[in-house]
Amino acid sequence: MDYVSAIVPPLVMAIGFGFLVRAIIRTQGGAQKAKEDLVD
Repeated sequence: MDYVSAIVPPLVMAIGFGFLVRAIIRTQGGAQKAKEDLVD
C-alpha cells in the first residue's frame, strides 16, 4: 500500500491547484466583464 501514500499527495495538490486556477480565471473574467460593462 506504499504506492497509494506516494500517489495521493501529488494528486490532492493537483486537484487543489486546478480549483485555484479556476477560481483565479473566474474572478479575472468577472473583473473583465465589469470593465466592459463600465465602458459600454
